[in-house]
Amino acid sequence: MATGYLLARLGDFARQRIEDEAGGWGLTGKELRVLAYAHDASMSQRDLTAVARMDRTTMTEVINTLERLGYVRRVRNTADRRKYLVTVTEDGARTVEAVLAHMAKVEADFLGTLTPAERSLLNDMVARLFAAHDPDRA
Repeated sequence: MATGYLLARLGDFARQRIEDEAGGWGLTGKELRVLAYAHDASMSQRDLTAVARMDRTTMTEVINTLERLGYVRRVRNTADRRKYLVTVTEDGARTVEAVLAHMAKVEADFLGTLTPAERSLLNDMVARLFAAHDPDRA
């Protein structure tokens, strides 16, 4: 089979696994992604939209859901009062840290047929391919 096809199908399997596992915490994969980015650093909704590669409407829905769950809140940006920062609450931080720790185990299981050296090589090769084709690098 063609490598591109195999990569696409493997991506489908990985995405479904992420959705299934995040669902155990009442989150979708998109919600987890945004929560993880916001956990790394408070940022504006516009910046989250760019880094998470989502459209504005989807991002608004995701942040609204995360806010309803009590995982994030919108706080006025003191540097630019016209903007709000999306910040993670204590409950959101505990949740994302637990989910990401769990996801590390899920990834190890997903890649379980590979040796540690093969996992490292795969990561390096995929990272190089991603960097070469990432439209944000242009």
